[in-house]
Amino acid sequence: MEQVKTFFEWTAAVPSVYQSLVEALGPNSELSKSISGLEATLIVASQLIERSECWCFRYDSIGKLLSYLKSAIYEAELTIDEFKSQRRVENIPGELINNFKNWATGFQKKVISAQGNLDRFCDQLEKICNSHEIPQNPKKFNRPITVSRPPDVLYGRDKELDDAIGMLGIPRSGLHAGKSSSCTDSKRKFHVLPIVGMGGIGKTTLSQMVYKDKRVQSYYDLKIWICVNEKFNLEGMLKEIIQCVTQKVCDFTNLDLLQDTLIKAVKPKRVLLVLDDIWSAEWQQLLGPMNEASEESAIILTTRSREYFITCMKDNITLLKPILLEGLGEEMYWEFFKSCVGLSFDLMNYFELEHIARVICSRLKGSPLAAKTLGGVLSQRIDRQHWITISESKMWKVKQGEDGIMHVLLLSYMHLPSVELKKCFSYCSMFPKNKQFRPDKLAKFWIMNRLIPIQENLKSMEDLALDHFYELENRGFFHRAANFAELYVMHDLMHDVCQSLKGNECYCLEDVAFANIPPNVHHMSVCCRPLLNAENLTKLPKLEKLHTLVVEVTADFGYRNKKWRFPIAFKSMCDELMSIRRLSLSHCNINEIPENIGNLKYLQYLDISNNIELEKLPQSFCNLYDLEFLDRDGCNNCADGFPSGCDKLRGLNYFIPPNHLVPSLTRIPNFLGAMQLSNLTYEVKNDGISKIENLKLLTGVRGYLSIKGLENVSSKKAAEEAGLNKQEHLYKLCLYWDPWWGKSSPANNEIHKEVLEGLCPHFNLIVLEIYHYRGLDLPPSWMGKDDLPKLKSVMIYSCWNKTVSQLPCTITEVAICKCNGLESLVDCLRPNLLPKLKCIEIRWCDKLKSLPVESFHEFVFLEMLHINGCKRLTCSTKISLPPSLKKLVLSECGELDNSIPSCLQNLTSLEFLKIENCPNIVSIPNDVMRNLLSLRWLKVWYCSNLESLGDEEFLQSIELFHLAQCPKRQITWGQNPNSRQLSADALTAVAASSFDTIPPQMALIDQTPTTGLPLTAGSSTIPSSLQMSSTTTMDLDASGSAAPSAPRTIPSFPQMPSIEALRIDVPSSSNPRKRKADALH
Repeated sequence: MEQVKTFFEWTAAVPSVYQSLVEALGPNSELSKSISGLEATLIVASQLIERSECWCFRYDSIGKLLSYLKSAIYEAELTIDEFKSQRRVENIPGELINNFKNWATGFQKKVISAQGNLDRFCDQLEKICNSHEIPQNPKKFNRPITVSRPPDVLYGRDKELDDAIGMLGIPRSGLHAGKSSSCTDSKRKFHVLPIVGMGGIGKTTLSQMVYKDKRVQSYYDLKIWICVNEKFNLEGMLKEIIQCVTQKVCDFTNLDLLQDTLIKAVKPKRVLLVLDDIWSAEWQQLLGPMNEASEESAIILTTRSREYFITCMKDNITLLKPILLEGLGEEMYWEFFKSCVGLSFDLMNYFELEHIARVICSRLKGSPLAAKTLGGVLSQRIDRQHWITISESKMWKVKQGEDGIMHVLLLSYMHLPSVELKKCFSYCSMFPKNKQFRPDKLAKFWIMNRLIPIQENLKSMEDLALDHFYELENRGFFHRAANFAELYVMHDLMHDVCQSLKGNECYCLEDVAFANIPPNVHHMSVCCRPLLNAENLTKLPKLEKLHTLVVEVTADFGYRNKKWRFPIAFKSMCDELMSIRRLSLSHCNINEIPENIGNLKYLQYLDISNNIELEKLPQSFCNLYDLEFLDRDGCNNCADGFPSGCDKLRGLNYFIPPNHLVPSLTRIPNFLGAMQLSNLTYEVKNDGISKIENLKLLTGVRGYLSIKGLENVSSKKAAEEAGLNKQEHLYKLCLYWDPWWGKSSPANNEIHKEVLEGLCPHFNLIVLEIYHYRGLDLPPSWMGKDDLPKLKSVMIYSCWNKTVSQLPCTITEVAICKCNGLESLVDCLRPNLLPKLKCIEIRWCDKLKSLPVESFHEFVFLEMLHINGCKRLTCSTKISLPPSLKKLVLSECGELDNSIPSCLQNLTSLEFLKIENCPNIVSIPNDVMRNLLSLRWLKVWYCSNLESLGDEEFLQSIELFHLAQCPKRQITWGQNPNSRQLSADALTAVAASSFDTIPPQMALIDQTPTTGLPLTAGSSTIPSSLQMSSTTTMDLDASGSAAPSAPRTIPSFPQMPSIEALRIDVPSSSNPRKRKADALH
């Protein structure tokens, strides 16, 4: 009876407890108002940090206060998270808070303490910022004004100097000549040459050397140097240019009068205008008055970001290939560094300092400004201990002036257009230097740290994060790690900038020195190594303020090593890291998640992707009430859904299922429908469960949706039940039918047509792809010009239609592949119907006969044209292409190859050219090749009648070149005694088969015409006229040697000191064409 009485007393108390919860946690409660005040103060604190963070390297007091303020911010965020967590518990039926009154009283004290700390440190930091007159707008933090006078000595930029002068079309003598040979289009008026690179890399110095070169001085009538810097002002810029030209003060304020004055000053003179330090695309407003100058005039830009000039291609200018500056070479940089220090290490007295100096020099990665900064610091005290101290210091901790490297690099950070971009960059300091980033993985990390705010638009969070990455890459914060790889690295000095901004907030653990972990660290990555393994991670100290933990496991050490197991360390972490918010354990060979994961009550983000042996989630997983983001992609054995009770995870609004595949909805929690589901695949099955109608339950789909198994949809009505027209956040839709399903018949074809009509998407759709559709009519009726006003891209793959009628005029990309019934695209690809088209891709359409190629030049925005495997194409008139084209691929294109080389005329923007299996092409003359000013990649394969391909000078700016299986070629590169020494330093990958008919005294090979590269005895070399110091990849084919028994030697490559990969195809005794050897140097 006593137990029954106790039970009824407990149940009677439940309503009063919930009433207390509502009163304390409701929106009108005093506690809620205090939390709102705390959130408001956080906004002020964030603005104050943005104002002052770039000054911490100059003023120690600011750095210390920033550290205190950031700790106070984390304390406040923890308090807010705890409050929100309690509110979530309040809304979960059956959950009660023990000792609620005690909790509420104690928590109120926490809020008061957090508010007091925030107010105190904000006030102190603001007073110090005001005392140092730090501006409210951080962009006013400026760099010194530059002038046209160059340094006395230029180290290691001779090639870039010659390249710049050559690209401007200046004759060797520098004297006035006729029209530049590099500009053959009469519509082109002048050149724009961008010089691009990170801060301190030498852009200004190079432009100064070009400006003062004797050839430039004698070639141009007017030379104008303008340091743009900071915010562009058209009126001020016009005045400054006019004053440079007239040598008189200009007092006009009317823009029309200023432009007229400038036009009179430059017309019809040959003008060189240098715009140093561009920070926006507004400089293009100067193109109007400059249009009146001589057609051989030029503008040189120096900038850190490619986005400031990529939009300037207009009819009146030629945008030349940018000069991308990187660090100086090792030996040249050492000489420059010694000059900055002001000592000769050959002297016996300083010999012991050379090793220290070389260590410092190697850390600077060829940055001239970094050498000046550190060289100046070292020269202050010629003392071994002082130099050791500098060597062991972080770059950002070395005292330096306003012209120091950190000041300059921080400018790039401060000019980022959004706070989100700044945060995305600075949080990378938790990763080690030289880490190779995959954009999609880094995007996940940013999402994990709430750096990508949820927006009410069509894009998924992953796509928004990728936009942020490519914005940073475009601005020079990341660059490709290796040729042709989707991997990126951050320059060491930019990583130092990260560290200067984040300090002890972020840490990267690379060894077992746990004592070095800052006790207040908030974000940490662990790079697992043989000495830092799963067992050692159990000894990780209790880090009470750690919010983010990313465990990084390499393929060779971890996830390919089946003996390496992480669960033990995982269990230990769940006991020690009680404040963790974000946990990433991808590729950790986890086969089970410990039950004590329920201890992580503040966990908001969990990435357990690519743990292929993980089979299920524990029951305690349902206690993670704060969980918002769950990534289970790649957990193929854990596809059955969630444990029972997961309906309590009310905060979970972003979920990535295994392989992005939505399983049967009967096994998914009820809350899945309202959840944000990004980039999903749903397969319709004929099992009575996985129906097309189930898709209407998923109201939160973002990004793209792929629907497979559409052959299992029986009617238009069933397709309409999917409710795709209500998926307003969907920007990409992929529709798949089974290519092997059933037989073609009028009835089946009609069903396909009706189903497609029923799958009408929301009018926000941007990308549509249709695969293996058997209906004979495309596009469907809902693709009218007004039904999908935002549609940009259409892919039609392996469909049975004979024609494609009119597409929406908004289309910018169209791809049609393997449509074997297709005969004509004349009614589809019309410039007047698709005026915005940028990309045309047509592949493997065996029956295609007609394309309106004669009007292709009217696609004024066309950038890519790819025609491949359409052997029946006829061409009554030659193909005509627009100058906007950047990529061209012609392969097995029927009679279209008769238009080569005439179609290549005036393609000054072309960067990629591939010609393959074009038997009608005989030659590409010199004047055509030289006019391809922007060409970087060139591949010519299997052109059986090709005899000539210009001369070697077109290799000047080529990065990849491959010429193969062209048996009639008669290339004579290197034979012209009057040709100058050719620099092909841009060439990073080359197939040696490209040189297989070079004369014997210069050749790698004998005269076997139909093979790649048969090796000959003796000292074979690359032609002496080619200097390829940056080439890293070389292919040699010895499989077709005419004399297999002859001695063979590996050729020498003295012109290629940077060679990294050499692939040699050699014959074996059993099969002379199959054995391959790879040699890495």
